[in-house]
Amino acid sequence: MKDLYVLKMGGRAASSRDTLLELIEELGMLKNSSSFIFVHGGGAEVTKVSEVFGIKPIFRNGVRLTSEAEMDIVDMVLAGKMNKSLVRTFASRGIPAVGLSGVDGDLFLAQPIEEGSRTGRISKVNPEVLTLLLHHGYLPVVASVSRDSRGGGLNINADEAALELARALKASGLIYFSDIPGVLKGGTVLERIDQETARREIEGGAITGGMIPKVTSSLEAIKRGVGFVSIGEYRGKGDLEALISGRKGTKIV
Repeated sequence: MKDLYVLKMGGRAASSRDTLLELIEELGMLKNSSSFIFVHGGGAEVTKVSEVFGIKPIFRNGVRLTSEAEMDIVDMVLAGKMNKSLVRTFASRGIPAVGLSGVDGDLFLAQPIEEGSRTGRISKVNPEVLTLLLHHGYLPVVASVSRDSRGGGLNINADEAALELARALKASGLIYFSDIPGVLKGGTVLERIDQETARREIEGGAITGGMIPKVTSSLEAIKRGVGFVSIGEYRGKGDLEALISGRKGTKIV
């Protein structure tokens, strides 16, 4: 039985093609012992295309409030351009990948975070399509868009999508590739965080801002069957294995 890891693309792995190619090569080296699901967003690219069409993105507390008009662009960029570009890159390196979104196979259902918004929060996960692909040796590449109960498109935070998929599949691990080396305390990476450490460092002010919900939701995912969550940079070949083993980044257990 292979270990299953959910990888959320971000940081250098998302912005550098050379780094992405090194990651793909490492995935190829690990494929005999491990299976992977690759989850991506693409907020910066969505913003760039939105501005071309004269649509100004609106954010509240770091969350994009997706409008009806912007949702069309989210679909085009995430489920279209970015997803297919990633699948082509995987295929060019000999890894059979299948691109899909939260809509395909009803992978996840979501609800708007507020009236009139096309930003959603996942309410249900149906992982059967991923299980089928993994069983036949394919690597799923998942774009973080979904639908509501009426069939309308919803934009999902990619961190949340990766977390919910890892929970539903009881993955061996969830790895967030970031542009920071891990959860920091005074400039030093906290190598390991458990429930007690998280409480202490949040109360003490070392873990702040957007890292608080990421750490607390990660701990909740572990209670629900995910083996561990790692947060850290991918800078080159060997870093994935280091993040899995805890030799790099922050490992939440």
